[in-house]
Amino acid sequence: MFNLSGSEILFLLLAGLVVLGPERLPGVIRQVGRLYGEFRRMASGFEQEFRGTFEEPLNELRKSAQEVTSTFTDDFGTVDNVPSPPMSDAKTQSPEELIDPTVPPAADTDESGAPQ
Repeated sequence: MFNLSGSEILFLLLAGLVVLGPERLPGVIRQVGRLYGEFRRMASGFEQEFRGTFEEPLNELRKSAQEVTSTFTDDFGTVDNVPSPPMSDAKTQSPEELIDPTVPPAADTDESGAPQ
């Protein structure tokens, strides 16, 4: 949880021994362990409550997605059998023509920008 390696834990224990002394260190370690255990239990309870809250909507979403997938595969068999759209030999349209079809097609120009 805290990503502490062995050397870091050893350093913290030695620092605690110097700061707290050998009489108080075991009690502090026990108290920290209890607090850590209580924190883990609270986090686990929160996680279970969170999962329980979202479990039903997620199951409905999965069911809907499965229905769409099954309908799609019933109609086409597999994804590989989906027909591709027909390819057009027409000149590609500019973005302006796609947005507003009333815009006349752009005139062909040479490198200087003058129409041909």
